[in-house]
Amino acid sequence: MFLLAIGWLYLFITENFGGLSPIEEKLIYVIWILFILEFLIKLIIAPRRLQFIQKNRILIISLLIPALRVFRIFNALWMLRTVREINSTKIIRAITSGKRSFGAIEKAQGPQPFPEMDVGFLIAVKNLTEKNQMIAYARQLSKDVKPELEESTGIKWNFDIAETFELKNDRSRSPSFFLDRASMSMAEGPYDLVCVITDVGLVSRRSIQVSGLSSSIARIIAISTRQLTSTGKNKEGLDLDCTKVRFNSASLFLHQTGHILGLKHSPATEPGIMSSTKYNRSLTGIPSFSIKEKKELKKRAKKAPDRELRNGNDLETFIFHILMTLRHPGNFFWPLIRNRSLFLPLSLPGLATAAVAPAIILIFSAEIWDVGLGMTNGTAAFFAVISIMLASFYLVRVQSLFLPKREKRIITEHLAVANTVIYFSIFLACIGLFLMVGALMLLIELYVFPPDLMQTWPTLSKPEISMEDKIRIAVFISTVGVTTGALAGGLESRAIIQHLALFRKNE
Repeated sequence: MFLLAIGWLYLFITENFGGLSPIEEKLIYVIWILFILEFLIKLIIAPRRLQFIQKNRILIISLLIPALRVFRIFNALWMLRTVREINSTKIIRAITSGKRSFGAIEKAQGPQPFPEMDVGFLIAVKNLTEKNQMIAYARQLSKDVKPELEESTGIKWNFDIAETFELKNDRSRSPSFFLDRASMSMAEGPYDLVCVITDVGLVSRRSIQVSGLSSSIARIIAISTRQLTSTGKNKEGLDLDCTKVRFNSASLFLHQTGHILGLKHSPATEPGIMSSTKYNRSLTGIPSFSIKEKKELKKRAKKAPDRELRNGNDLETFIFHILMTLRHPGNFFWPLIRNRSLFLPLSLPGLATAAVAPAIILIFSAEIWDVGLGMTNGTAAFFAVISIMLASFYLVRVQSLFLPKREKRIITEHLAVANTVIYFSIFLACIGLFLMVGALMLLIELYVFPPDLMQTWPTLSKPEISMEDKIRIAVFISTVGVTTGALAGGLESRAIIQHLALFRKNE
């Protein structure tokens, strides 16, 4: 019905600006009949039919207006033919068509969630014997931050221990290491926010040890108790229930939550949570957001809970991802700028090698030159576009980069945005790989091949090769390189995710 509504609006605009073809005229009647059937089904199953009719008056008008078109067929009443042409009727049809389309868009986004935040704690420990201590720490943290968050946002906050799991070793990890597990918990919860608490070190994208990082794109926070309890080299660490650790943990969690809800860093001289991320040994209580920060949080609180898509099919999931991305354009564009996706192949040697190696072999083959010279520019461009699109889709699906990796019946709003960022990052990476291989092939053609070498190849029907021919052949070979790179790249999914800048680069 969403797609039909968009098609209905398109046909209405087409009719007013350029007229409709006979097929489009018939299509309008088909869509109109489907709209009527949908309304009748809803009316039949409605528990209070009169109330349903009262709430859908404009919808009923939108179903009746197209009936004026039917009278054109009979050519019986001149007045009704005239009524169809007057501006008032067109205005009504424009309003009702637009309302139905925007109503369908709103429906496709899912219902507006109840104004409360559900937070899940994911406990990752190097030794399961410390599990109970970490759970107690998480519960204390939730008790410490809950009053401040509820007062500052004006909505209810619920906290839950989502899962506890053991790490294989105690080496420091990037927050992206926990991304898959956290996204799975977010979908299973479902939660509006997931906080990973671990007793191993956290490393930022700059390879700096940090106590906490957040991703406003995926709505995930990572906190390291190792950094919070550390007192220096060769010194005994603080206990988790120490008041200094408690207060600084609450400050860190509130700070990262502020980032997720849209707050930015404020100068260190200003009061409030967002002014500092440094460990403060002089804290004597749970810090508070400033008046300015609370005002901003209350403004954003109603939209803070995530929308959800439950049991959606492939088409509904695709539409949901598009609409959620349009709701958060900043969370979509900024990661693409920060992660420099076009240069991502340089950080993935397996992908680059799998693309370049066969390309170098092909460029010294007379047959590939013969095929390339026989191609049109349009054909070469078409195959290039198709190869990039299929390669990016193949990499995302085969490497299971979408969040969560395992199919779940629920997809949340920000997981949808994160998936869109992941796909377009890989798509841009494939474009970068295509440009890199194509540039390398062109350099070999220009500076490695002797100028008269082509004339000695008997299979070539065109001994005179122009610059345009060389570019087309480079494009064709690069197309093959991108395809083989995607098929045999041997990518490691965590290495890719780590380069996508889903988490902040610092605290």
